Amino acid sequence: MKFFLAFFFAATLYATVNEPLRLEIFSGYRNDRIHWHLQDPGEGGTLTYSELNRDVEYWENGLALKVIHRDLIFFLRGAYGAFGRGQLLQKYPNTPGAPRFRSTTDGWTADVVGYFGYAVNLTADRTYKVLLTPLIGYSGYFEQLKRASGPFKLVWNGFFFGGGFVVEPGGQVSFNVGYSYHLMHNRVRATVRNTLTDQSIKTQSGGNSGQTGWAEIDWLCNPVWRLGIGGQIHYFSTRVVNASISQADRGDFSQKFKLRWTPVSVWAQIARTF
Repeated sequence: MKFFLAFFFAATLYATVNEPLRLEIFSGYRNDRIHWHLQDPGEGGTLTYSELNRDVEYWENGLALKVIHRDLIFFLRGAYGAFGRGQLLQKYPNTPGAPRFRSTTDGWTADVVGYFGYAVNLTADRTYKVLLTPLIGYSGYFEQLKRASGPFKLVWNGFFFGGGFVVEPGGQVSFNVGYSYHLMHNRVRATVRNTLTDQSIKTQSGGNSGQTGWAEIDWLCNPVWRLGIGGQIHYFSTRVVNASISQADRGDFSQKFKLRWTPVSVWAQIARTF
């Protein structure tokens, strides 16, 4: 700890990057895919249930705050997705003659991300600018779906680390690309109700992982205002964990559970510096 404090203290003495507080407001499209399944306990357990929520489409809006002070980066971003519409496919792979159930979904999402980073200027005293930005932060993601078969709630939260590049080649264009690796805790609450079963499923687990990549292009209208477009993709997955299941005709029991979550977002944004 003393080493890191000394490092950051020394770095601020020779700081080269400062950017005033910037407020970004963005709005765009998000498409989620959620795939999970259950299987019997034991090695090579039988796959008993599979569920795919695909093309869950949201109108996503949010804002972000960013400032760089003496090379130190502070960033906070929040987003809300509404009017979620998608398709649900339910399958019972090892039940002979079992039908496949299809229905529509309705949902909403809420995300928050915050990180602390360090801006390394790779092109000091040049007419263009390239910044390397290692970072560490914390994020949380919530999604809730309403389906004919019952509600579904998904929560991810945990720390992440990664880095990015900011490139300003001169003129009025700025590029920002980055990647982060997540160490996530996961919670799922789901009800599966149809002509074959009526189940309540609960699971929570740590030690899960995820990856995020993003890219943005901004047009610097003047020193105060900028316009831009951006995109982002997450891929999160759980380990194979135990789920607690309550079933009307069977009581309480447990099965193995695994989930994969892949949301893709694109947006347009407007930003102002203060």
